[in-house]
Amino acid sequence: MKKYLVLGFLCLISMPSLGQKIKIDFNYEKETEERVSPIVKEKVEQYALEVREIVITEKLAMEAEVAKVNEDLNQELISEEEANNLKADIALRFSERINSSIENLKFNLDEITKQQVQYSIMSTDLEQLKIEQKAKSKAYNPVNQVTGYLAFGMISLPNDDNKKLNDHLGISSGIDAGLIYNRQFSKTSPFTFKTGMYLSWRTLRFEDDYYLSRDSEGVVDLSLYDKNLSKSKLRSTYLMVPLGIGYNTSKLKYDEEGNAFRNVGKGFGLSANVYGGFRISNNNIVKGENINWRHRKSSLNLNDFAYGAQLTLEFKSLNFFVRQELSPFFKDKTFDDRKMLQFGISLGF
Repeated sequence: MKKYLVLGFLCLISMPSLGQKIKIDFNYEKETEERVSPIVKEKVEQYALEVREIVITEKLAMEAEVAKVNEDLNQELISEEEANNLKADIALRFSERINSSIENLKFNLDEITKQQVQYSIMSTDLEQLKIEQKAKSKAYNPVNQVTGYLAFGMISLPNDDNKKLNDHLGISSGIDAGLIYNRQFSKTSPFTFKTGMYLSWRTLRFEDDYYLSRDSEGVVDLSLYDKNLSKSKLRSTYLMVPLGIGYNTSKLKYDEEGNAFRNVGKGFGLSANVYGGFRISNNNIVKGENINWRHRKSSLNLNDFAYGAQLTLEFKSLNFFVRQELSPFFKDKTFDDRKMLQFGISLGF
């Protein structure tokens, strides 16, 4: 029995992401940054093209003269030493011609530098403006979000006239999972409207070799098995819709422009809600010596509809709740029309 309780608490501890905001931003735009002035970039590229053209033209002419020297060397019209000297003279002469041609382009580096400096100053101002606008866009807005919801609680069916259920009801528990919608009334309001939808699994466990059965006359009661039972439980699943109001104790704060806001995602809070839903399945599980039941369609007088009220103490995404069902757990006065009381912890409500 303890392993189920430990598993439930581990689920809550290991899934804090369910209590976090599910956010899709359709206004996201990838930021681009231009560090070089378009005018400077255009002039530099033009200058590079002109330099390249000069180098290619002169290199072709130089290779023609070098080829003539190599031809004279092959025909033994000149010696190898004379050929090397001629090639060196050719390289020096064309190098000077290239440098002279580049100088004649009259590329004004000082003017280009000034233009880039001016652009950098203006760009910095623009970048600062972008930062300020981005900061404004990140200003606090009223909460309007959907959060994941997960809860684990202990179930109690208070004692009544049915002595069998009083004596043989074991440790029972419930798990809830779903989505909760939260909307703050305004960015300064401490109140939040809450609704959503979640699945609620309730598990009643029975001890001392008792199990839940229905006789031929349709009477549902606990029966004693004549051998040992290792497992005896009734699990029901309900689809629930809550509707409530939350109050947060966080203080008013002010942004850089003096606008007031209240962050209801921080500090302590208290919420109250009603809820209602209907049963979508039940499962009577009995295992032991010479018995292995898993009846999903048998009628055990579980209430088809459930409704109640809940009070939750909130601290960030971890909450403590008490839930009182106002509808009987079983119908047709089965087990004295007892109503479920549940308390536990939750994430995201």
